[in-house]
Amino acid sequence: MDTILILHHGGDQIRGSEICLIHTIEALNSAGYKLIVLRNNACLDEYISGQVVSILDEAFPEIMFDVGHKSFPLRKYISSAYRLLRLVKQNKPMLIFCSGGLPCQLAVPVGRFLNTPILCHFHHPAPKRYFYIWLVKYATRLVFPSNFTRSNVAEKCGRDGKVIYNAIDVNKRFVPSDKKDGRFRDELNIGSSEIVIGQVGHLSKHKRPDFLIRSFAEALEHLETLHLVLVGHGPLYEEIHNLVKELGLERKVAIAGYVPDVLPYYQHIFDINILASSEEGLGISVIEASACALPSIVTDCTGLREVVDDQVTGLTFKIDKPDELTASIMLLAKDPKLRHQYAEAARSKAV
Repeated sequence: MDTILILHHGGDQIRGSEICLIHTIEALNSAGYKLIVLRNNACLDEYISGQVVSILDEAFPEIMFDVGHKSFPLRKYISSAYRLLRLVKQNKPMLIFCSGGLPCQLAVPVGRFLNTPILCHFHHPAPKRYFYIWLVKYATRLVFPSNFTRSNVAEKCGRDGKVIYNAIDVNKRFVPSDKKDGRFRDELNIGSSEIVIGQVGHLSKHKRPDFLIRSFAEALEHLETLHLVLVGHGPLYEEIHNLVKELGLERKVAIAGYVPDVLPYYQHIFDINILASSEEGLGISVIEASACALPSIVTDCTGLREVVDDQVTGLTFKIDKPDELTASIMLLAKDPKLRHQYAEAARSKAV
């Protein structure tokens, strides 16, 4: 049985990159590969424990020289590299699969020394110096979730690779709901007649939840039946709560935090899906929403251009134009026929 060694560095929550890795592990296990996983956080474990032969802790100490981000844990790096070297020698994997760029910093020297191929899957772009310090240029092969990410890496470090769009289950899981279950809205104190705008994403700077809230507040002045729901947690959680209070939107904005399953929000709560990010490798939450027959409004930038066709499956707005986002919200909120038209096209595109 061929062995694949999988390295993943992620946060303490299941997000887009973790979802993609979980599906990858399921597929590799079904294909008969023996899988060994090194990860820095245990949030993956319950989803993959039945699919892999072992799960090992690895902190992935990072050597980095960047403005505001400098680290040189040489002793820890050497220790981690030695552990990986022993693991590869012991198990003789046919491939080292790095989920994200950081694991390459350990995998590339070890893989090249032992003549083991290294495949790096980039989930999002990174600064140019990161690619070089992570040794990405010397990985055997690269995989990207979008043409944008592919071109970004090629421009910054001169390496090309293959685009494989992140997949979701459009047949049994992410499907349109025949009938909305009102209990989900009741839990958030949202009326059945309100038009709900929703964003699923980490509450972090590049997802721009503050940008969305301010644009929503402008739209709300013209259309009182609107409601906003943010699904996700992150470093901006307290700041976003404070902004909602500052703008007096406590009755119109619900912050659900991290939830174990986003599906009920797409199927039973949202009328319009939004992703106001300044940058996305792809934007898998938009594909999920589209599969559930929701129109989306997204920033006209980066990988988001590949998941929404403007005025076909949804609307796009310029990255620095909050008034365009406000206008898009109002347009779709006021026109149920247009929402339905975009929703059907979005479902087809997701499939």
